[in-house]
Amino acid sequence: MTSLFGERPARAAQQTAPRPRLDGLDVLRGAAVGAVLLGHSWPGIFQGAGIVGVIAFFVLSGYLITNVLVRDIERHRKIRYGRFYAHRAFRLVPALISFLGVYAIVELATDVLGDRSKGIVGYTVIAGLGYLKDLPLPFDVSMAIGPLWTLAVEEQFYLIWPALLVLALRRNRQGRLIGFSAAVALFFMAASVLAMATLAPQLHSLVYALPTTWGLGLIVGSALRLYRVHVFSWFTGHGFRRAALCGSAAVLAGLIFFPKANETPAFIFLGGPLAMAASAVLVALAASRTAAMPKWTRPVQMLGTVSYAAYLWNYVVILWLNGGSTADLPPLVAVSAIALTLLIAVISWHTVERLGRIARDRFDRHYVARDQRNQQDQQKAGSAAVSGQTAPRQHPDRAE
Repeated sequence: MTSLFGERPARAAQQTAPRPRLDGLDVLRGAAVGAVLLGHSWPGIFQGAGIVGVIAFFVLSGYLITNVLVRDIERHRKIRYGRFYAHRAFRLVPALISFLGVYAIVELATDVLGDRSKGIVGYTVIAGLGYLKDLPLPFDVSMAIGPLWTLAVEEQFYLIWPALLVLALRRNRQGRLIGFSAAVALFFMAASVLAMATLAPQLHSLVYALPTTWGLGLIVGSALRLYRVHVFSWFTGHGFRRAALCGSAAVLAGLIFFPKANETPAFIFLGGPLAMAASAVLVALAASRTAAMPKWTRPVQMLGTVSYAAYLWNYVVILWLNGGSTADLPPLVAVSAIALTLLIAVISWHTVERLGRIARDRFDRHYVARDQRNQQDQQKAGSAAVSGQTAPRQHPDRAE
């Protein structure tokens, strides 16, 4: 992969024309959040489903966000940080505020989970809005926001990754960036897991949510995007694509039954990387697909569309319906929680998340108009400078 900064912007823009929405990636999102719903609803059966779904999300997110950053570099020879972080906020914050607001109102009014009695409602909202759930905190927070640790890992990654990526691409050192980042993530993961296993096994839930434990998935997704031309060339034959699809899906399906996946080092060292590799294959297959997905996948696509809100709400819905516990869910409670989760997710997509999309579109129009004005001002300034240099000079005595 050559340095992107060596390309002319016009050529890069032609090479990176906007592609239509890839429905295969929506199917992957839907399958990932479906696995999370299974893990939350029947934790005794699908013991590895939650983390398998999360790993798939990490790999997919690393691919998509790196794609956004690379396109920005190709078109503008830089990352427009203001636009990048504004887009992240428009996509994530409205639904997050809605979720935390409803949680606070319900707990302050009814104290279903006992959070009002514990005095942790405010701390919980702060940890959620600050994307801090994956870090050791000096205060207690509600288990209602337990799943937010994954969002915290992603957002912390995106505070660091853009600057590292642009620096690596300037020097054509993206391979070193991927290798170094993976080595760092693996080192801290191994150190924390081994320390937990030998010194404090009861802290498995803390190690499980650390940003370094599963951060390798984001790096794998980013590497897939940086080298996608090479990787996509592996999946050209129809027969091989089908075999890769079936094999990767079988691996992930098998891992959702992995016993005690959220606390055993065996899954973190073996199952996790295996799930990342299988997820990367599925992302490559979906991103390189040119034909539309079959009609029978539409329900999974729709689930993928509303996956963000479904992920936010499912755990707390289960807690509220089951008296603050997620263990031994009665079948009616589990099914009701999934149905209510999907209803809330659809409402969220058409209300608060829609407002975020509208605000993002308005922001983009303002951003484009501002760039156009700046370009026009620069062109006028350049024309004026050229005119001043070429205009004939008058004799001082003849000046009017």
